[in-house]
Amino acid sequence: MDWNKAKTIFIIVFSILNIFLYYMYVNRYNEAQSVPVIGDTDFSTRLKDENITIKNKPAATINVSYISGKIKKFNMLELAQLKNQKLHIGNNDTEIVSKITKPMPLTSLSANNITQFVEKNVYKGRSYRLWKIDKLNKVATFFQVSDNRTIYYNQNAAVKVHWNDANEITNYEQRMFDSLKSFGEKGTLIEPEKAIKAILNKGYLMPNSTITKIELGYSTLVPLTQIQVLAPTWYIHVELPKDKKGIKNEVDYFVNADGTIVDIEHNVKERELQQQ
Repeated sequence: MDWNKAKTIFIIVFSILNIFLYYMYVNRYNEAQSVPVIGDTDFSTRLKDENITIKNKPAATINVSYISGKIKKFNMLELAQLKNQKLHIGNNDTEIVSKITKPMPLTSLSANNITQFVEKNVYKGRSYRLWKIDKLNKVATFFQVSDNRTIYYNQNAAVKVHWNDANEITNYEQRMFDSLKSFGEKGTLIEPEKAIKAILNKGYLMPNSTITKIELGYSTLVPLTQIQVLAPTWYIHVELPKDKKGIKNEVDYFVNADGTIVDIEHNVKERELQQQ
């Protein structure tokens, strides 16, 4: 193969993608700017009237860029340091499937214990952050981080850890991005308050709710085969008021840099079904 020619083609394709993304971003930004925004006083009044509380609101202005990442292909040589595991590399070398030779007991199903397992026993385990512990299905999900920011719900940037009825870790699956890099120039992210306004104006925030967490991470913008583009995204975690049974439910919302609300979980499930 003529590698110089292939390299030139790759650069041209990536440049076209650059232009397309910039064009799409400008359009979405202009659309967002044309939407009437409720004034600060009205917003504060609505929150007060509906008894919606915001805790731990981050800094108002953040300059951040899009990032792009190549899906990593693993090889057995770089996994040689992983002990007490029977490893298999599948899905075109992009996924590690590990069976723990001697299941590892957990003193408790705590975030700290499961995180310690991942950090010590998974390839570059410190590159992941615990997202959810599902005790019913006996699985813990970790998402990869970039510059200390979580990549939300991308199947190519996650670790899933499984355990048995005796609370012993038995196996896990891993995928990750390689060489994550900034994409284009840094831009001003919408303020967290405007992200909250977006979900409030859509009627997603119930009265008497509490916003307990607002964090900046990334969500998938362009899910290409080998290289993917990720957009800066606000993650908003909301505790809902207790229902009739006295149960307090929780819900997550994701708002992109331009103010667009993203249904990440739904989009991920749709892509998974298309790949079956």
